[in-house]
Amino acid sequence: MNQDSEKYYLFFEEWHMDPNQWSMLIDGIAVLLAIIGVLIGFFIYRKQRKDNSQDAYDFFQSSLPELIESIEKAIVDLKEFNRSLDLDSFYNPILSASLNDKFLTKINLVHLNRYYHNSKKEKLPNFKQLLIDSNFFGNYHAYISKEINYFRTHYQENKHVYSKWRLFRSRTFFSALSTESEPMALKKIYTDWVTDLNQQLSDDVFDTETLPLENRSEEVHVENRIKLLAQAVLPFVKESQSANKVIYRSHKIISAYNEMTEMKTKIRNVLEKDILRFEKALSNMRILLK
Repeated sequence: MNQDSEKYYLFFEEWHMDPNQWSMLIDGIAVLLAIIGVLIGFFIYRKQRKDNSQDAYDFFQSSLPELIESIEKAIVDLKEFNRSLDLDSFYNPILSASLNDKFLTKINLVHLNRYYHNSKKEKLPNFKQLLIDSNFFGNYHAYISKEINYFRTHYQENKHVYSKWRLFRSRTFFSALSTESEPMALKKIYTDWVTDLNQQLSDDVFDTETLPLENRSEEVHVENRIKLLAQAVLPFVKESQSANKVIYRSHKIISAYNEMTEMKTKIRNVLEKDILRFEKALSNMRILLK
């Protein structure tokens, strides 16, 4: 740029401008460069957002199969435990630690949500449902382990009390009723009761289906035997200590059995609801994996 006392020009004298014009030109160029810089920055920012969203989606897709497999195994284990409730020999569900992995915490959910919003909008509701489901299965391992341990402990306590019904068949109890001080009518009631019970047990040792009768006929023992015995000896309560013992033990046995039945019903309901929720979550994840 050459300069004299009155004119400024660039390369050629014909391209001359006064100082104000040059100032305006320089300012315009500066503004243009600033705009270009903003556009470049915005382009880089958009590309980074897109790349971050893609990375989040790729990691999500690579992690999803393992979670799906863990939930499939969890469903099988929970169903097996549910079936084992009928046997009183409870299957021990082994839930995968992957349920507790909480892999979604390792993903930037903002980026992942942006990916679904921009690239897979039709699956955005499925993704949002997964976020809701993750609150359920993310803590499920600890939750169900606590529930099952509580059930096992208290069920075994009640089962121990319930098993005392066998004392009514014992020689010790039979001998106590055989003393001369006991009413003859009471002795006959007890003897007939034991004879009838032993006959049924010998006739029906095993059910030909799948389960031992003892597991499938507990209600028969409680309802048709223990209760009937307690009702039969009730008139002798005032004159017989043995009748008092029968009624006292009968009440405890029946109460324990009712508690066992209620506990089974409650945990079965819990398991069935959890299995259904897992199955729905599994179906949703398979859609997201496609």
